[in-house]
Amino acid sequence: GIAYVIESYGLIVNKTLLEKAGYTLDDIKSYDQLKAVADDIQSKKDELGIKGAFTSAGMDASSDWRFKTHLANLPIYYEYKDEGVDDAAELKGTYLENYKNLFDLYITDSTCDRAELSAKTADDSRNEFVNSEAVFYQNGSWEYAELAKTFSDEELAMIPIYFGVDDENQGLATGTENYWCVNKNASEEDIQATLDFMNWCVTSETGTKSMAEDMGFTIPFKTAVAPTNVFVKQDLENTEAGLTPISWNFTTMPSEEWKNGVGTALTAYAAETGSWDDVVSAFVDNWAMEKALTE
Repeated sequence: GIAYVIESYGLIVNKTLLEKAGYTLDDIKSYDQLKAVADDIQSKKDELGIKGAFTSAGMDASSDWRFKTHLANLPIYYEYKDEGVDDAAELKGTYLENYKNLFDLYITDSTCDRAELSAKTADDSRNEFVNSEAVFYQNGSWEYAELAKTFSDEELAMIPIYFGVDDENQGLATGTENYWCVNKNASEEDIQATLDFMNWCVTSETGTKSMAEDMGFTIPFKTAVAPTNVFVKQDLENTEAGLTPISWNFTTMPSEEWKNGVGTALTAYAAETGSWDDVVSAFVDNWAMEKALTE
């Protein structure tokens, strides 16, 4: 497989609302600072004319991937980093308390009561941000085209999901799940035609322009058109400044069933019908069980 698009995710920020609350991006360089700013914004939400610091952490099927996959990637990333591995049959759960801290922040300093999150959708979360009802919105660079209909580049930023581990060096979570693959069982003629077309997409003027402008992709090739996506630009600036991007480790997650188990436990925890211990069990115990099934 050949990666043909690179994406980043983090916390999208409405800089206008942040400044209205008395803060700038320079005030948020760690988890502790993020929490202090979010807590303060939440305490004066009525005065600011907003509904919460964070958009709703919806656990509907259209939205829960942001937390059972994207947010869950961070404790996996840091544990892999500690162990010097890129996959594991078992997890220790070393950083699940950090995971809890972030999720608690999302569901406490929120636009809605935590008990309502099971029914909140991805559209709800996006609309809350678009309507300037919240300052922070966990999502990725793929949201830029939609948000650019409402906001100027100067009003938007993406900051790392500060995890309280290595905040001063942490960049955005950057990687891909999008690959071009060629069927080895196809005819030699079709294989060559496919390879030629893929090469044309990332080398020709028409192909690279179409990839960048029509499809909105940031392609990881030397001939790529310079990105217009402000979130992609920020990822590049972060990397040039020496920050370390968080790698995407989704492909090492045991299965969609594992993710669903984590999502179910998170939903119950948010609604206060389940405990954080249930989340830990879904994360660690189910990981080992499902990894064993794939050996």
